Amino acid sequence: MYLNRRVKNSSSNKRSRAKPNIGVLILVTLVMIFFVRLVGVLKDNKERGAFAYVQLLNFGMPLIETQVYDEGSYTENKLSLRNVCFDVLGFNNISYKGILESELCYLTNTNISNPKKDAVFTFNPFQVSDDSISKVESTPTTTDSKNTQIYNPSLKKEIDESKPEVLIYHSHTTENYSQTQPDSSDENTNVVGAGDVLSKELEDNYGISVIHDKTNHSVSYNDSYTRSGETVDKYLQKYGDFKLIIDLHRDSGIDKSATTTDIYGMSAAKIMFVNAKNSTRYGKNKALTEQIFNKTSELFPTLPIKILTYNRGKNAFNQSKSDACVLFEIGSDSNTPEETHVTAQCMARVIAEIINKK
Repeated sequence: MYLNRRVKNSSSNKRSRAKPNIGVLILVTLVMIFFVRLVGVLKDNKERGAFAYVQLLNFGMPLIETQVYDEGSYTENKLSLRNVCFDVLGFNNISYKGILESELCYLTNTNISNPKKDAVFTFNPFQVSDDSISKVESTPTTTDSKNTQIYNPSLKKEIDESKPEVLIYHSHTTENYSQTQPDSSDENTNVVGAGDVLSKELEDNYGISVIHDKTNHSVSYNDSYTRSGETVDKYLQKYGDFKLIIDLHRDSGIDKSATTTDIYGMSAAKIMFVNAKNSTRYGKNKALTEQIFNKTSELFPTLPIKILTYNRGKNAFNQSKSDACVLFEIGSDSNTPEETHVTAQCMARVIAEIINKK
């Protein structure tokens, strides 16, 4: 009995002194590192409306996605769980450009896709005198469309300012054409500037009376469409219906090459059109959007991207308010304001082709 007890105790001691499983420790460590990095990525994320956290909730609790989640509230957010995981694992920058910038640090200040642009190397800093600088007066970056092939003078008519034909507004008024500053009230760089160009082109070059409303509806992102809907109601009550009501936005999180094209030698931001099936006027909204899309494709084949249709848009993107409602997404945050101005000139021509030829 005593011998058996010693044998059992010896076996027990051996088990208690067993070495921890190295593989499990490594796995636990990696998981901990993953979650620490995940918190950092989500914290630094600039997607509005806490979209990353909403996606994680949808993934972990499908009931929330089916019963609570409203896709219309996050229409313009582009973050995905796949991209988050890639960022956490360090796989988000695997491209020839990303690898070169990681290995050759001086290239981070250089536009590799266009090495002649922003290529600044400062290996040997030196002083430059005024005598060594060639001074040339700058020219406007956006050409008057009357001096381009975009313009069609035969479409111009006498303007009637007593009855506005087009209403332009912005549900997300502060959407900015900058990846480092995605939101700004500076009308020189945000979607309002593109709206200004579109409005001016329509009135000055085609005789189409326009109201361009610049009210900031983005004070609270999730309530933007509610506030912009009140703005649309105000103008409908005052003027009756319009021939065209444009909610002008910009897209985000897309590579510049996918949202940029060439129009008669000028760099332009591509345009996408958005519809909502939950609009009570979806049939008429859809028909008008397709008419604009087809005319844009006819005149400027590389300019339109597609018509994106949501089953449920936030407040139906206010498209239930009129048969004439459309939503434009001109370019992305990777485009420049000047590129969107060229697009606005193109869209003024398209709109004039539709309105002035009726």
